[in-house]
Amino acid sequence: MTSRGAFCYERRAMSAAAAPRLSIISPVQDFLFFFLSAAVVLIAWAATAWFHVEPFYLLATVAVVSNGPHLVATWSRVYFDKREVKERPVALLVAPALIFVFVALTTWKAGFPGVRLLNSVILYWATWHFVAQNWGILRIYQRKSGEPETSLALALEKPLLLLFVAWCVLYRLHTGPRMLFGTEIFYVLPSRDLIGSLLAIVVTVLGVYLVDRIGQRREPWARAAWIRFAFLFCAFLGFFVPFQMITTDDTSAFAAAACWHGFQYLGMVRFYHRNTWRAGVDPNAKIISWLSQPGWSRAVLYMAFLGALAGSVYGVIFMLSLVTRSGGWNFYTWGGVVWITLTLSHYWLDGVIWKLRRPELAKRVGLDGPPQNTTPMPT
Repeated sequence: MTSRGAFCYERRAMSAAAAPRLSIISPVQDFLFFFLSAAVVLIAWAATAWFHVEPFYLLATVAVVSNGPHLVATWSRVYFDKREVKERPVALLVAPALIFVFVALTTWKAGFPGVRLLNSVILYWATWHFVAQNWGILRIYQRKSGEPETSLALALEKPLLLLFVAWCVLYRLHTGPRMLFGTEIFYVLPSRDLIGSLLAIVVTVLGVYLVDRIGQRREPWARAAWIRFAFLFCAFLGFFVPFQMITTDDTSAFAAAACWHGFQYLGMVRFYHRNTWRAGVDPNAKIISWLSQPGWSRAVLYMAFLGALAGSVYGVIFMLSLVTRSGGWNFYTWGGVVWITLTLSHYWLDGVIWKLRRPELAKRVGLDGPPQNTTPMPT
């Protein structure tokens, strides 16, 4: 090989080595699960504002197509792999049992104040949970991009996301309605000055971020950085519409955010399973590893599996209502207790199992190399 040919070959090799990875799953699946999924909040807004769909029907639809499957997807991630439970039995078994006891006792003993407390916990924890998931996805994009940790714009992405969501929450608390599922939540009324100051900070941080991004436009990782900005925009949309545009109906607002969040989660869990069990069926996780093998038929069976798990919950609720019928706990009482328990347990379990600082998890979500920066995952 001539010296010129060797030089060209070396440059091509260096370019290939430095080329950032622009997707987590694949370009098409990333677009569907992480970008286009945010559009469901607009559908929910249109259903509420234009077509006046009853909130119950909207919530029930979301429960079937997104929220229910995404809750039980956590089970497929945790309880269908023997090693997960053996490694952390207290966090994965004892803590959810304690959450069930707390929800049941609160419903039984506390009456309306208990319902108000539970709804308040759901709203605030759900908001943090949704933010943490978006930050986790953004974090994976960051580590795949190859952008150095010295980048100012990279360092601003997490504050920008958190500050924007904080502004959405505080503005909603200031203007109202301050409800969830028809019950007023516990809150502290923020001042208009605080909300205006926070918005000014968000706009300032966004301006600095964009200026720095434009200045980096010729860097090899610039395209990946702009894809992350597009993801941030979708996250902003996903939070802004439920908090600021669906203002007449709290149930529809929560359903909109939960639907978007659920689609994101289903995409990430499916990707996790595909990576984890790509070597074949594992005897320690026979069912989930078999369902995670390549092919559309397995993907369809996996979704049917999640649907069956979610459906079985209603069977449990029905049986519990028969047993306690004489005590006044009917199907709707148990439905509330079970689904609140599953929701809060899901928030808890996700805070335990999705930690990118754990090398094994990082590998299973497609991060084979060391972190590009040292920003920790949210807890």
